[in-house]
Amino acid sequence: MGRSYTIHCIGYAPEGDHRDRVYYAMSRVEIAQARVKAKKDGLEITYWAAQTRTGEKILECRFGDTQLDKLVPQVKTVTCPVCSGAGRNGKYYCPVCNGSGITKPGNEKNWRAWQIEKMKKERENDHPKP
Repeated sequence: MGRSYTIHCIGYAPEGDHRDRVYYAMSRVEIAQARVKAKKDGLEITYWAAQTRTGEKILECRFGDTQLDKLVPQVKTVTCPVCSGAGRNGKYYCPVCNGSGITKPGNEKNWRAWQIEKMKKERENDHPKP
């Protein structure tokens, strides 16, 4: 059996025919990344729901309530230094920015130097310069 855990925040983007596409986030940075991913999918997240007490703090709303996307606090983000905003690192999603192309400033410091260099080389091998 696998492990399970509760996601703090769930974002909903209307997809049509009374269906919503769901985006998950565990922090405000991941909320910003989910917005970018939704935009890449041609959608827009309209509201968020908190599932935990931490989610209440992130969204600044009460448990069981929904919060409009425009009312969720924004965080400062920068273009990912590894994938240069592409969201992909070689054939795979960039692990530094979770495939969104944006990350918080200094997030690459959470990785070892050799890991960053390896990820950059994979990107260069997949997208050679002319």
